[in-house]
Amino acid sequence: MNKKTPILLLICFAAAIFILGCPEKSSGPEATEPEAVDFQSNVDNTFIATVTDDDTVAVSSITLNSGGTAIASGDTVEERLITIAGTVPDYLSSKRTATATTSITLDADGGSCMNPGPWNDADTFTIGFQQTISVSWDHQGVMCTGDWGFTITITDIYSDSVMFRRDVAHGIGMNVDQTEGGFDLPPGTYEIHVSTFTGTHTYVNLTYTGGTGGVTGASIVVYHNGNLYPVSEAEPGATYSYVVDLFNGSNTIRVLVIGNFDPAAQLDLANIFAASDPIDLTCITDEMAIRVVLTWQLDNSDVDMHLIEPGGYFNYYSDCYYGNRTPNWGDSSSTLDDPILDHDNTSGYGPETTVLPVPQDGLYTVLIYYFSDHGSGPAPTTVSVTLNETTSRTFGPTTLVDEEIWIVTGVSVSDGVASFASAPDSSSLMQPASLSRARLQK
Repeated sequence: MNKKTPILLLICFAAAIFILGCPEKSSGPEATEPEAVDFQSNVDNTFIATVTDDDTVAVSSITLNSGGTAIASGDTVEERLITIAGTVPDYLSSKRTATATTSITLDADGGSCMNPGPWNDADTFTIGFQQTISVSWDHQGVMCTGDWGFTITITDIYSDSVMFRRDVAHGIGMNVDQTEGGFDLPPGTYEIHVSTFTGTHTYVNLTYTGGTGGVTGASIVVYHNGNLYPVSEAEPGATYSYVVDLFNGSNTIRVLVIGNFDPAAQLDLANIFAASDPIDLTCITDEMAIRVVLTWQLDNSDVDMHLIEPGGYFNYYSDCYYGNRTPNWGDSSSTLDDPILDHDNTSGYGPETTVLPVPQDGLYTVLIYYFSDHGSGPAPTTVSVTLNETTSRTFGPTTLVDEEIWIVTGVSVSDGVASFASAPDSSSLMQPASLSRARLQK
């Protein structure tokens, strides 16, 4: 072959690209499987029966939501939604009253300019509840080496996180820094440490309220098949009422009073002060192809659940949400292909649950909208999606800010069987101008 042939071919190829243009790139990123945590739908509830408690949460009634019919533990029901109600016990005063106020005094003596002496002092302390710690210090001495002053730190002994730090390095003279103040600390065990320079003397006094089980408050939390749902603050003597969305099959429910409750923990059972007897129910209803449960970790806030039908739009008639809780989708003569949002929780925590028994084929979208924070701030939000009563995933917690939209996942339905899929992008879910309407007010 002539040596010039490859060069001529390269020139022709470049000319073709110039004339025809490069191949178009994909309009968006390649679809990927949504990030989530899988869990088994068949939860082993035996451990919840072994939970010890110091007092009993009264469950005065368990009723079907449809007509208020009373049911009891051990019953079999043919409806999904039940309401449990009762009274928060006056759980043991020792659990609500911490031990006496305690002080720690540290004495870091830098000695004289000729005799440096010990430079550090430290101690540890444990607090059992969120509180304001009072700390004061008194620094005295004369300059010996040109560098003098002190450092005070309070460190979490398990994480090594510095919770408080005070550094001082200044002037010559006596009593150069005598200050006090307060700051908040969560429950935990901490080390307070003071370091001082040669020729200076630093006293530190820390005042705190101890206790290993005391709380300034506690939460009413409902346990249901391996998940914990915060309901409200657990003020002794207060009443509670909570809607539980049963799973098809076995359900174990228990009402708990938990101190220092962390809603981000799926199973935070280390600090239970009181508990109801377990409630065991068997639910025999139509199996649900799609079940979505929304919870969030903030009181006095309003996060909303949206399930959007294939080709539908956010906040419109093709959207199952607070303004359209029982839309008529698919076959107008059947309700099995219609979703149901159980209720609109506007005061915090959730849950909100949407179910769809027998959906039409297509790509559905699970979307969360932070309607209003009521001034309470960001809300860590979790969504659990169960498909065909067998496959479940938990998304989050994702921290949302006021009026933020979170497109959680897509659900693809083929021949009535649901599976997880990538969700449509946001542009395809927003209403076109020709369909726009004012947002429904609550």
